[in-house]
Amino acid sequence: MYLLIPLLLKAQQSQDIIDFYQAEMMRYKAHSEQPAHLTNDTLIDVHFYHLNLKPSIDSAYLKASATIGLKSKTAGLQSFMLDLHHTMLVDSISGASGFEQRNDSLIILLGQAANLDELLSFTIHYRGMPELAGGIKGMRYETHTSNIPVIATLSTPYLAHYWYPCKDGPADKADSVYVDITLPNIDFDGYPLIGVSNGILVETTATDSSNTFHWRHRHPIVPYYVMMAVSNYVHLGHQYCNSEACFPLDYYVFAADSSSAEAGTAEIPEAMALFETLFGPYPYADEKYGMTQLGYYGAIENQTNTITNNMSPAWFMISVHELAHMWFGCNLSCVSWHHGWLNEGFATYAEALWKKHSEGIEAYRAHMMSKAWYQGGTVYLEDVNDPFGIFLPIIYNKGAWVLHMLRFVLGDEVFFAALENYGSSFPEGQVSTSQFRTYFESASGHELETFIDQWVYDAYYPIYYYNFVQSGEMLGIQIYQAQGETSKREVFEMPLEILLEFEDGTDSLVRIHNNSQNQHIELTVPLLVASILPDPNQWILHGAMYVPELPVGLLGKDEADAFSIFPNPARNRVFIEMNNNTPEKYFCRLSNLQGMVLLEKPMKTNSLLLDISGLKPGLYLLDIYDADEIVVGQKKLVVN
Repeated sequence: MYLLIPLLLKAQQSQDIIDFYQAEMMRYKAHSEQPAHLTNDTLIDVHFYHLNLKPSIDSAYLKASATIGLKSKTAGLQSFMLDLHHTMLVDSISGASGFEQRNDSLIILLGQAANLDELLSFTIHYRGMPELAGGIKGMRYETHTSNIPVIATLSTPYLAHYWYPCKDGPADKADSVYVDITLPNIDFDGYPLIGVSNGILVETTATDSSNTFHWRHRHPIVPYYVMMAVSNYVHLGHQYCNSEACFPLDYYVFAADSSSAEAGTAEIPEAMALFETLFGPYPYADEKYGMTQLGYYGAIENQTNTITNNMSPAWFMISVHELAHMWFGCNLSCVSWHHGWLNEGFATYAEALWKKHSEGIEAYRAHMMSKAWYQGGTVYLEDVNDPFGIFLPIIYNKGAWVLHMLRFVLGDEVFFAALENYGSSFPEGQVSTSQFRTYFESASGHELETFIDQWVYDAYYPIYYYNFVQSGEMLGIQIYQAQGETSKREVFEMPLEILLEFEDGTDSLVRIHNNSQNQHIELTVPLLVASILPDPNQWILHGAMYVPELPVGLLGKDEADAFSIFPNPARNRVFIEMNNNTPEKYFCRLSNLQGMVLLEKPMKTNSLLLDISGLKPGLYLLDIYDADEIVVGQKKLVVN
């Protein structure tokens, strides 16, 4: 007897991003503010942001303006709300008749009521010392090397309003964003300050005392992916070319780390080519893909420009993860953070696909095993009010397993054909779990309600207890399914591969549909079977245990026993099966040792799954009797 519950393997490169996120989140969790309450004003639709940013270099202070273009979604609009943290003080708003700051909301009053679909534009002039959410996110001031400033915005999941006015969160994508960053004309260690943002750098304008970097990004974008990073960067300019065109790969790094970054980004073009093959064309090929070094934190997939701790070879798997986010997270965003697994699960699964491409199928399997999730919780996040309670390991790891298992259910050809078109199938650039399910159902012809319900909305995983008996060429296999912990379902319904290993050293793989808690399979085999193993290629998040005591249908039972029970000892449920195949109706009676009847149930089709979760640990008696109330057998049951 042995337990085959896969261990959570530690893979250094692939785990770094989780470790960094979790370490920093746990460190600052106790100091975080109350959860943010976003306005999410449904009366407006934001189309455009133009940020003019003038960050101070020697202190955490920002002077800025934000021009916002939006459309009224109602007739007679007289006012609307944006999100802006209360530490940012608004001086004036051009285009408005008045305004009010209330907590973290900015209320803007119109001079006259706007019509339905009327386009409006406002320029908000503001300033202040940006506060950090939980001491970690927002506009963050740090230093590197010998006290050289590093300023960067860390805005996921809905913390952009900590440094600029916006309609924050995933609900409203602007069509484009312009970012101008004005910095003093200062060198540090011989390298001038550079301001980096989304899209392409169209111009740098200079005065005697300052430089302004003009960035333009002309694609739909959620507010929290708008970014700014400032330091004395060295620009490593490269290029990616496919059969259609070429576009820049721009890396902004500290001078001392440039050699390491060159080595650590050398395979980015190959990863880009792989993802274009699997996911479709890179969404921002008319602009660029870039990464910018911070020297702290982990990484954030800001659109077209990931910010990352560093770009060394040891961080390459993190670079792969963030690159995949350009398709899943940026171009196609979760409609709300309840569905955050549609961002992080896809990016994490992309890591495994890279492993398969670069190192082979065994590396793919090992990488997936390093992400195996045997804890509680659901991939669908019930509570998304805490910004530090969203990027949890479950949406990365079990989210990736949802895709891994879906691939198994659909088969490679169908799965990858659907995946290639998935990102371009939602015109709004946003997707929910139900839309994900509908898309893959349509693309594959498979009904996926049960699959999604059990793996996204339910917790835990199945454990397969199994046994087999052979008589001549007849092989009987019994699969009894339980859960790792208490789950709302009795059965995780999945296809299941079973490896048959024969005495002569050969083997065979069979596939069944496992849809009952106690399932009997009969096969005709030409050779003597030495052992069997469910799911040998680890397609399913599961545990497995060989149990010789598990009764195997009608094969190999001791006919002297009227019935079999499994498991015994038991805790929550016990399976009872008659050892004969008669049409008689039987009944089960459970009593304590004093003879008091505690449970009494009729059996259906000569078997019964008995709920014993209400019993205290101890020894009990199980009697089976027929319709004439004649006891045909009795066994002792241990409840633990």
